[in-house]
Amino acid sequence: MIRLSADHFFSNKDNMKKITLLASAILFAIITSCGPTQNEAITYNDNITAIIDGLTIEHNLFLNQIDGHNIDSLKLSHKLFADKATKSLDDCKKIGPFGDKKEFIDVATDYFTTLYSIATVEGTKMVELMSKDSLQITQQDLDKITEIATKFDADYDLAYNKIQAAQMKFAKEWKFTLDVNKK
Repeated sequence: MIRLSADHFFSNKDNMKKITLLASAILFAIITSCGPTQNEAITYNDNITAIIDGLTIEHNLFLNQIDGHNIDSLKLSHKLFADKATKSLDDCKKIGPFGDKKEFIDVATDYFTTLYSIATVEGTKMVELMSKDSLQITQQDLDKITEIATKFDADYDLAYNKIQAAQMKFAKEWKFTLDVNKK
């Protein structure tokens, strides 16, 4: 029977290359199998927040025109809001889950879907009613505008509260603080 000592095994260059390669592969597997990092979580959050912030600009422009004094500005700001809501929803869908976690992106998708609906359904109805000549607007039209605006606000508030809660939960889970002053 032939016995090989450890010295003999490690002195062979081919064996040393195999051991080095195996150790490197194991180390690489350990490092990459750990999942996403805190910095990646922050970047993920910032990507979603950037889409929200971009849509908020058009949303606020539209809200500022709802007084109806300038119909052309109302129509333009509504178009910008609807277009940006469409793009924001598409951009959000491209992000995908974070590691194996889908909760935050699911809530974000719901948020953008809600704002898309607000822009394209309620917003469109409001613009149609408010675009009438002021002498043609009836009390029924004003009541309908109020009803639509109430739904608009309620849907937005619900979606906004959900996205805020999901963002706070995500930040807590990944141990980072949200900078509310960051733009």
